[in-house]
Amino acid sequence: MVAAQEVMAELSLTIRQIGVKMNLYQCQIKPIAPFATKLKGDTIFGQICWAIAYKYGKDELENLLNNYENRPFLIVSDGFAPGFLPKPKAPSYILGEDMLTKKQNRDKIWLDIASLQSAKFNHAKSNDEANYKIVANATIKNSINYLFNTTGDGFSPYALMEFNIPITQIYFLLDINQFSAKKLAQTLEFVSQMGYGKKSSIGKGRFEIIQELSPVLEPFITNSSSFMTLSPCVIEGDYDECYYEPFTRFGKHGAQLAVKNPFKNPILMADTAALITPKISELNSIKSKGYIGKAVANISSTQPNAYSQGYAIIISVAKEIG
Repeated sequence: MVAAQEVMAELSLTIRQIGVKMNLYQCQIKPIAPFATKLKGDTIFGQICWAIAYKYGKDELENLLNNYENRPFLIVSDGFAPGFLPKPKAPSYILGEDMLTKKQNRDKIWLDIASLQSAKFNHAKSNDEANYKIVANATIKNSINYLFNTTGDGFSPYALMEFNIPITQIYFLLDINQFSAKKLAQTLEFVSQMGYGKKSSIGKGRFEIIQELSPVLEPFITNSSSFMTLSPCVIEGDYDECYYEPFTRFGKHGAQLAVKNPFKNPILMADTAALITPKISELNSIKSKGYIGKAVANISSTQPNAYSQGYAIIISVAKEIG
C-alpha cells in the first residue's frame, strides 16, 4: 500500500512538472563599454550558464542542464529597443506592406507590443524613431605570435567589430521551480561585472542593470493562432505556415575551454522574428508552454554535456498568416 502511494505521489509530481508554467520576466541594461558580441538570445543564455557555474558551482549548472532537452529552466530573448519588439521577418505581402515602398519598409523594424499583437505592421518604426541606434566600429588589430611576442614575419591585420549599444530590454522565460528569479537577477549582475561576449577580458561587454528583473505584466500569449519568435531557434515539427531567415551559428567556447578547442559544431537556426502558424493539433500545447524549438546537444567535443539554446520565447500575432 505504501509503495503504491509512493508511486502515485511520484506520478503526480511528474504530471505537475510537465504542466509547469514558466514565468516571463524582463530587465533593461545600459552598456557602459563597447560590445564585441551582439545580444542574441542563445549567446546570452550561454553566458548566463557560465556565470551560474562560476557563482553557484558546476554541480548546480549540471543539475539545471540534466533535463534541459525536456524541461528548460531558462529561455532568453535577444536584446531589443525598450518597449518594442522586431517586425516579423516575412514577405511584404504577408505583412500587408506596399511593394512600392519596399526599400523604406526595410528600415522600419520595430513595433510596440500592442501593434505587433494586433498586426498593425504599418506602425513599424526605424531605429531613429525608436531611439535605438547601434553604432558599429571596426578597430584594426594585428595578429601576435605569442611564442615570440612579435608580429612574426609578416603584417597580419584584422578588424575587430565593436558595437556601441543604447539602453536595451531583454526577456527571460524562467522555470522558478528549477532556478529562482532572485538567483537569475544575481547571475545577471555577475555577468554585468564580468562582461558579455568576446574580449570581455579587456573590458568589452560591461553594462549596468538600470531596470531590475521584474515580471512582464502584458500577456504575450493571446487567442491568436500565429506567433513570432524572440530569439534564434531550431524550428522542428510540422507547421501550417512558417516564415524565417535561416543562418548557421558557428559558436565558440570562452574562458579556459578556449585553450583546448574553442570551436563548437555549427547549428542551422531560424533567426529572430520568425513568423509561424502551428497546426491546430499543436496549438494548445505551444500556447501553454510559451515557447517553441529544442535544445541542441552534442555541440562540443571539448564540453560533451554542453547545450545550445535552440528554444525561443514566442509572442502572439493576431493576423492569420498565409
